[in-house]
Amino acid sequence: MKTLGKWIFAVPLIAALALLATGCDDKEFDHDPPEGKGTLYVDNNTGDGMDVFINGERVAGVGSGDNRYYDLNPGVYRVALAADNSDRSFSGDVDVLVGRRTIMDVSIDLNNYRRYDVFTYFD
Repeated sequence: MKTLGKWIFAVPLIAALALLATGCDDKEFDHDPPEGKGTLYVDNNTGDGMDVFINGERVAGVGSGDNRYYDLNPGVYRVALAADNSDRSFSGDVDVLVGRRTIMDVSIDLNNYRRYDVFTYFD
C-alpha cells in the first residue's frame, strides 16, 4: 500500500515534466520585428473567426484557431476584436515594444459568453 501512495504523487509530477519538455514551444511566433518596430500577435484560440481593429482601423482578421502578426511602431495601441458570427468582443490598450513580440492570447471568457478573455505577454 505504501508503494501505491508514492505513485499517486509521482504520476502528476511525471505528467507535468513531460508537458514542460514538449508543450512549451513558441515556434508559431517566430516572426522577428523589423528594425525599429515591434510585432503584435493575435493568437486566436477560439472557434470564432474574428475581425481585428487597431486604433479604430480594420486590419486583416484572424481565422478560427489561427494567429496573425502586425508589425507596428513602438507605442500604445487600442485593439478591438469582434467575432465574425456572434456578439463576442474585446477592446483594450496594448503596448508594442521595439524589437519585441507582444502576444495577445485570446480565448473565450467562461464567465461571459459575449466576451473574449485576453492574456497579453511579451515574447
